[in-house]
Amino acid sequence: MSVDRDYFEDGRIELTHYGSAAWKITDGKHTVLLDPYFTRLRYSGNRFGMLPANAAPGDERPAYSFDEVVPSDTETIDRHIQEATHILLSHAHFNHCMDMPHIAKKTGAHVVGSYSATNIARAYGVAESQLVPVRGGEDYDFGELSIRVIPSLHSALCDKCYFDAGIVPEGLQGPLPLKAFSEGGTFGYLVRLRHHEILMFGSMNYIEREVQGLTPSIVLVPSARPRLQIFRYTERLLKATGLPKVVVATHWDVQTFPYGADQSSALAHAEIFQEEVRRVAPAAAQVLPRHFETFSVLPDGQVVQA
Repeated sequence: MSVDRDYFEDGRIELTHYGSAAWKITDGKHTVLLDPYFTRLRYSGNRFGMLPANAAPGDERPAYSFDEVVPSDTETIDRHIQEATHILLSHAHFNHCMDMPHIAKKTGAHVVGSYSATNIARAYGVAESQLVPVRGGEDYDFGELSIRVIPSLHSALCDKCYFDAGIVPEGLQGPLPLKAFSEGGTFGYLVRLRHHEILMFGSMNYIEREVQGLTPSIVLVPSARPRLQIFRYTERLLKATGLPKVVVATHWDVQTFPYGADQSSALAHAEIFQEEVRRVAPAAAQVLPRHFETFSVLPDGQVVQA
């Protein structure tokens, strides 16, 4: 579906960050969501790493086990998401995929993702006509918008391990426990929208040969600590993609903290990532967005803060 607004007259696109790897990108007519996750739940145990999830000071919310079913925070979702034409899922872990069914049913958006991600959508009753299951390598034309699916890798977590790297099978019925949200494969996406090419990742890793030769004008780069386990992560990515004009830090925050919690430690580390970018691409415009911050990028690559 198309949003009920005219194109931005100057050819700009607007980008809004929702924390974790969650984004909204719009040209005023088409609205693309990447990994739209708003629930920001606390979990107990170490299923997604070697350490239990951190809790923000004063956060008295319950910590859920992975055997539990956790409802989406639909109040927060509905406050911030009114429309979408496409929902892109980098992978199917809960902190990327669990809020997708509510948004998909609300907006009627195309859901682009792996076999696992689309099986999660089916489990919650998203219409089959909305689903675009992909394997990586597809380059699909949606008319005024096109999407290239980039085979990729999940972040290497503590001690260079993967967690829940299996698949989500067919035939499940929602609601699903957290442990059902397996990775199911990981993708990046190259979105061509108006005068812009935006390369987006939802996890701190990539396959260099799959991005070699791409020339995005904007790149969204996950920038939290797991990137440090990847050899020359920032340098290799930026050089392989032709030193994009605009480099945006994403997936930088502590996503188990509720909105409004102090993220100063995570921000300080993301600023170290920005220094890495400056050493490789000193001419690039950089953005380190806070939660719910919107900025625009003009066709010439100029960044305009809202």
